[in-house]
Amino acid sequence: MTKHCLLLIVSLFIVLGIVYSLATPILEASDEFKHYPYIQYVQTHHALPVLDPDVCTWPPPDDCPWLQDGGQPPAYYVLMAALTSWIDTSDLDDVRWMNPHAFIGDPSQVCNKNLIIHIPEQEQFPWRGSVLAIHLIRFLTLGLGAGTIVLTYLLARDLFPDEGDQGNREGCPYVALGAAALTAFNPMFIFVNASVNNDALAAFVGCLDLLLSVRLVRDGMRGPLPLWRYGLVGLVTGLFILTKLSGLGALILLACLLAWLSYRRRSLRPLLVGLPIIVGIAALLSGWWFVRNWQLYGDPTALNIFVAIQGVRGGIPTLRDWLGEFVTFRWTYWRLFGAVNLMAPRWVYTFFDLLSLTGLIGLVTWIVRRRKIRHSLWWIPALWAAILFVSVLRWTWIYFSFQGRLIFPDIAGVSTLLMLGLQQWVTRRYRPALTVGLSVFLFAITCLIPFVSIIPAYARPEPLMLADVPAGARVEPVDVGGVARVVGWELAPQAVQTGQDVEVVVYWEAVAPDGKDYVSFANLLGRGHQPVGQINRYPACGMAPTSLWQAGQVWRDSYRVPVAEDALAPSRLRVEVGLYDAEEGRTLGAVRVGEAKLAPPAAAPPVAHPLVVDLIGGVTLRGYDLSLAGGETPVGGETPPLQRVAPGEVVTLTLYWEAREAPLADYQVFVHLVGDVPEPVAQGDGPPLLGDYPTTMWAPSEIVADPHLVAFPADLPPGQYRLLVGMYDLETLARLARLDGAGDSVEIPVAVEVQ
Repeated sequence: MTKHCLLLIVSLFIVLGIVYSLATPILEASDEFKHYPYIQYVQTHHALPVLDPDVCTWPPPDDCPWLQDGGQPPAYYVLMAALTSWIDTSDLDDVRWMNPHAFIGDPSQVCNKNLIIHIPEQEQFPWRGSVLAIHLIRFLTLGLGAGTIVLTYLLARDLFPDEGDQGNREGCPYVALGAAALTAFNPMFIFVNASVNNDALAAFVGCLDLLLSVRLVRDGMRGPLPLWRYGLVGLVTGLFILTKLSGLGALILLACLLAWLSYRRRSLRPLLVGLPIIVGIAALLSGWWFVRNWQLYGDPTALNIFVAIQGVRGGIPTLRDWLGEFVTFRWTYWRLFGAVNLMAPRWVYTFFDLLSLTGLIGLVTWIVRRRKIRHSLWWIPALWAAILFVSVLRWTWIYFSFQGRLIFPDIAGVSTLLMLGLQQWVTRRYRPALTVGLSVFLFAITCLIPFVSIIPAYARPEPLMLADVPAGARVEPVDVGGVARVVGWELAPQAVQTGQDVEVVVYWEAVAPDGKDYVSFANLLGRGHQPVGQINRYPACGMAPTSLWQAGQVWRDSYRVPVAEDALAPSRLRVEVGLYDAEEGRTLGAVRVGEAKLAPPAAAPPVAHPLVVDLIGGVTLRGYDLSLAGGETPVGGETPPLQRVAPGEVVTLTLYWEAREAPLADYQVFVHLVGDVPEPVAQGDGPPLLGDYPTTMWAPSEIVADPHLVAFPADLPPGQYRLLVGMYDLETLARLARLDGAGDSVEIPVAVEVQ
């Protein structure tokens, strides 16, 4: 019965893997656009690629499509090259049309997730050439994943043979089957194993190495081991090292295990005989690759050239940085797809976080309660997970790559310990129900994800006809460089904060396509028309480059443009779109499609010198601040009742306005310097914030800090002057009267003396 359950889990995994594989277009899975060219090079050249940082640049050139991954250990690539050697893959350059503007590592964007520009005719069934090879390798890689699931089951049975019902020493399947299900129905594990990725082989040999290590310690406790047992571990470890550099961590694990075994057995044989055998065989199997790297790059691991191509992070990460990036670690252990830019529904992340936390707490409880814990080898997969985690931290020190999938060489151990912890929350009677219920729920989640997250992200848009443009979006066509016209747009009224997105939809009509690939852009212009947000990519969400356009086609293009965190707020955001020729460095044309509102910060600005003067029109003057002759009065500081100014100097008066209600007109502000007569001798009239935040954008309770400059004429006679401020309607020139009946201006309570 147990074997049938395991077979069912593996079979469902394979079915799900096929679904994930078919749902993900070729070269779109995690780093597949680099992994497969490596395989194809080995297949066609019968040699490993040589890396050159001057050649291997982004976007990946034809001479170095594998980028830094060409420095990865070769086992997976050589294996898959051999298994697909009979396929003619000379069409790879035609299939691998890179999208240089894809939003890699940014799951917040609604589209432009595709790394590749896909031509349906090239990828449709029946597959051929490189497309056939990629699909075949994906299916072969699924076999490695199935093997890892079986290893998970075997490891759990070896570690916890006495966790059965009523102390059944034959071993209870609940922990083992539950662990196998946690591995099989981990969406990220399925995604990796349904793609061209060396992480799949690393997970398989890493878990096999772990299983053999556990059995080595278990059997070594009973008596001396035959030398071939050490040799077998050395063989697998060598293959692990030839698959992923994290395999070097297995040597650290084995050194710790054999030292512990020597201590427990009171014999140095495991450490002095077994360890040299393991290291020696591993070195014989993988050493040639390190020698090659030393000769080519001066570094046996080739990490120097790897980093030279990939780059490094800007500075040493702080604890706060790591805690922030730990979110990515959690996501990429369970579920983050595509080029680390496709997210599952939010509730899925919450579920897996709770699952992990619950299992961890349960595991700690089990460890604390077990009296005979010294006889259990649970600490071996825990130690292996710690070694891998430290290696990931070390790599994150160099580059932004805090990814949970790098722990997959211990996924068998992690799933086993997690399942053991989850079972501590129920009595033995309900553990079968827990195992079945959790497995079914995980299976349901993994079934859901391809249809809600993966397939929609790569759905190719279809061109429209001009009549298909919604009536409410249509505008008089605006020419863009003679190549296209903007025939419509959708920009709903929206207020955003810094860091949030402005959403706009544009309808492009192809007029005279010239075969070039232009970049479509959407810009946000804030105060002073300075750019505060920008999206650059191919049109139609990166799916339809202009070289594929045909005259008369209309393409719907949706943008989500983030506002820069340092953008000055509040402000109107002018939204413009256009086309850009990246080769020639010129803009074909830009079209203003509307405006959005950048709202003030949540915290109101501090008012240095409060006033409360209500005007008609729903506006209140809340206070002022004064800066004279280039000096700045500290916020909250005291402004002397008499300020001395020399002719020719400039006064900056900041007025703090509050909207009691939404103003119905765009009012102007006047700032007048007057002497003994009412006519101003100097003034600083103008719209609030120089027109960058008109009053019709103000919302009730908003407070706006509005600076105005007043230049004192060079020939201004000496004497005392006053500052009068207020608002007026530009169309009628009528001032906004004070509600207290005291006129239509406010005198700033500071006398200015010109000397």
